[in-house]
Amino acid sequence: MSKQAGVTLIELLIVVVVVGILTSIAVPAYTDHIVKGKIAQGVSALSESKVRMEQVFNSERAYNCTVKFDPIFEGTPFDIAVSNCSATTFTMTATGKSANGMSGYTYTINQSGEKTSKTPSVSSAQACWLMSKGATSC
Repeated sequence: MSKQAGVTLIELLIVVVVVGILTSIAVPAYTDHIVKGKIAQGVSALSESKVRMEQVFNSERAYNCTVKFDPIFEGTPFDIAVSNCSATTFTMTATGKSANGMSGYTYTINQSGEKTSKTPSVSSAQACWLMSKGATSC
């Protein structure tokens, strides 16, 4: 009797199916994990920007609308914009960069600490910061 060497076609197909199933589970989970990290990076920079605005307010007794936050957001997948800025109010908005895969993600905070967010998975802005790709409520 001779011994069989190598693998059969059935064995090979079983391995391909198993790898396909594992990939179909792992790739979306990994993508969600990456998006959560990018969101955390953006809201962290937005929180730090608000703290800096409050520090200016505490020392000058007015919000300074000319403060530059670009260095805080450098390297993050978000752009920052300050609007509704006066001596007593401001609204900061972090908008996701499409080049970084964050198109459709928007996070805001104002002088009162009121937070809103909009992600591709929700149809209207939420009164909190949504922290994951598929989150629909806080």
